[in-house]
Amino acid sequence: MNTAVAGGLLTASNPIIPEWFEVIWGSIAFFLLLIVMWKLAIPPIRRAMEARTERIQGDLDDAATAKSEAEELRASYDARLAEANAEAARIIEEARAQAEEVRQERLAAIEPEIAERRAQAEADIAAARERAMAEVRADITSIAVGAAEQVVMASIDEAAHAQLIEDYIERVGN
Repeated sequence: MNTAVAGGLLTASNPIIPEWFEVIWGSIAFFLLLIVMWKLAIPPIRRAMEARTERIQGDLDDAATAKSEAEELRASYDARLAEANAEAARIIEEARAQAEEVRQERLAAIEPEIAERRAQAEADIAAARERAMAEVRADITSIAVGAAEQVVMASIDEAAHAQLIEDYIERVGN
């Protein structure tokens, strides 16, 4: 057993509970250290924490400002993009209208030429028809005259006369 002499008394020391004079001196040292810390260490720590809080809040405010600026910039970009799309659509529609106008002008310019060519073709067809009709009339006239000559030259019976006309038509047809 451990024994200690304190003020002439013999006491048994407990390893868990310290001696009274150690508790008193430890308490005094603790409170002195607490006062020194309270006066010297806590204000700078508090200022550092407040500065850090302010810096974080400033960063959050800057981030919110940057976000709102980015949203405004995006809205502006979207608006410009929509304007550009509208302008492109307008230009395309204008180009289509101009192309249609040019097409109509060219068709209008070609119409007289087409009508002239059509009239010329119709006139050529009518002239060819007239020439063909004149040739057919001449051929029929010459056939009729030839047949009449044959009939006048030979006074023959009706069967011989029909045979004579058939021979002449066959000869003229070849």
